[in-house]
Amino acid sequence: MLPNRHRLVSPNRTLSTLAVLVSMVMLGCAAVEHGYKAQEFAGRPLSPKNGAARVRFQAELQHDPTLATYTAKHGRPDYFFIVDRQKLYFFYIAGDRAAMFERVLMEPSVATELGRIPGSMLKMLPGKVRAQVEARRTAKQRNAQKTAKRTRARIARQPQRAPSPAALAPGGVYIGGFEPSAIVARMRAPLTAADPGVQGWKTTRLRGGKTAYTAEVGRTKYEVRDERVAFTVFISASRGQLPGSARLAIKRVNDAIFAAKAGAVTQKMMKLAKKAAADRTGRTAFSLRVAGRTIRLGRRVRDGVFAYSIHP
Repeated sequence: MLPNRHRLVSPNRTLSTLAVLVSMVMLGCAAVEHGYKAQEFAGRPLSPKNGAARVRFQAELQHDPTLATYTAKHGRPDYFFIVDRQKLYFFYIAGDRAAMFERVLMEPSVATELGRIPGSMLKMLPGKVRAQVEARRTAKQRNAQKTAKRTRARIARQPQRAPSPAALAPGGVYIGGFEPSAIVARMRAPLTAADPGVQGWKTTRLRGGKTAYTAEVGRTKYEVRDERVAFTVFISASRGQLPGSARLAIKRVNDAIFAAKAGAVTQKMMKLAKKAAADRTGRTAFSLRVAGRTIRLGRRVRDGVFAYSIHP
């Protein structure tokens, strides 16, 4: 047997190695070329249906499997917007939603659902399309306000029922009941001009004839039932700040429950919520009695959410 330094290398092995190297070089060159061509289309809204933009969209799908998978699941976007070779956005106009895709070098991109198209990103769309989206939002908001007004009027006309007797908790503390339907009605009302309120509530019948209500606004999920009013908001593992959607949700549920005391309660709980959100381990959580109710809040790291709940 020949010493190691004199062993012959198989011609087939050499050819295979060369083929792999050539393939890697070709892929690298294709990625570089794809990145450079991105500058030709960057900075303006593109329709995947028309001309050169259509060809570019197909090139994006071929280059990035994340985009191809997302399009197969959610359909082709109405517009896409290339920021640079590392970032682009999809816009779905009819559903008023957007998605962001970020990639590092030649790696497939990571998709992030943005929910309703953020106001700061509407400027990325053509002027006529932006006007359509804004007009649709305004009409939806007006309808929501009318619905909330009718609901409040209907509740006001209903004869007031005598409050049910409080239930005695196992620890000996009396717990008053919630009125879920009234809370849901109050949460339908918009808080600001840009806020659509919480619409699309779904009802579920529970044991004993009770009803639970659930609804979603973007990445915020609400739940209203006799024993709690709660919400969860998505928060990425790397984030150490309280999301703006969580701030809005805290104000919303507090307004629906604490009435005149809501402002003071929100101010107090917002400070604790920021502390809990800042702890990425999820170990910072709070449960305390405030204005006759028990409030619990904190991060659920395993679920990737910030949770807030109010209990009688």
